[in-house]
Amino acid sequence: MTLTTRYLGFDLTSPFIASASPLTGKIDSLKALEDAGTAAVVLPSVFEEQLRQEREAIDAFTALQADTLTEAQSFFPDPALYERESHRTLDLVRAARESLDIPVIASLNGISPDGWVLFAKELVDAGAQAIELNLYHIGSDPAVSGDEIEARHEETVRAVRQAIDVPLAVKLSPWFSSFANVAHRITHAGADALVLFNRFYLPDIDPETLTLERTLQLSRSQDLLLPMSWIAMLRPHHQNHLALTGGLHQPLDAVKGLMAGADALMSTAALLKNGPGHLVHLREGLIQWMNAKGYSSLDELRGCMSRDRVRNPDLFERTNYMKLLDSWPGL
Repeated sequence: MTLTTRYLGFDLTSPFIASASPLTGKIDSLKALEDAGTAAVVLPSVFEEQLRQEREAIDAFTALQADTLTEAQSFFPDPALYERESHRTLDLVRAARESLDIPVIASLNGISPDGWVLFAKELVDAGAQAIELNLYHIGSDPAVSGDEIEARHEETVRAVRQAIDVPLAVKLSPWFSSFANVAHRITHAGADALVLFNRFYLPDIDPETLTLERTLQLSRSQDLLLPMSWIAMLRPHHQNHLALTGGLHQPLDAVKGLMAGADALMSTAALLKNGPGHLVHLREGLIQWMNAKGYSSLDELRGCMSRDRVRNPDLFERTNYMKLLDSWPGL
């Protein structure tokens, strides 16, 4: 039995990857994840907003000193002494590369093709072996069309691609009017892999205090259906790598994701709830299931339930919707 797979140009020991979370933000937990069998790690994201704020602060500090006498400038503190989020991230990348034997993937979260994308090159220079670009955007402005948002995403991917010479994965949300078209455009803009999907963490309302509250709701196995279905639909037409994230909690979740056609399986919620050792449960459970069913490798399993290989492919689309509505018990 072998679980080896290929993702972003890496030959991985298994399809299981620890995606960005607090667990991947510390060297001790990164080592624990490696010991438990994760095939690669995605470090926590650096956000476009953070990089913008840092740049604006430095510009303001520089402008403040510009109109002072040379002698007076010596009284100002050296801006290099202040620890910035970008510095902490670069230090984490360096430490992770020194401490781990598995691929280290750095993560950027942004929506615009601005100067911040140059930080991708700094991540690579620090040792990141690949970049995962997380395109997280809520189109709340009625003056901005879907076409504009999609074009901005495409331009952002192209800008990051031009800034780096390592593999690039792009993590997307499913909320586009034609996701298959967006996946095609993002791939042609330079993405070597697509990661499906982002999860929107929306605020809740407290009726008593009339305030908004931040909520963190971890995924469940039911959340697997959306990325699994889209991977199954994209697999016949998409030659680049596809990674599934969201809803991976049990070995059978891994089986379903691989059957749909996923090259990699990313986990966050299950590892946060159960610890790095949960990877052992996922891997051994997958091996046990494959042995019981007579599979000897992932290549035999992967994509066997993609849209072009099932007997009823229309169940991925509108026919499924109509039949479900008619199947409610008692009607």
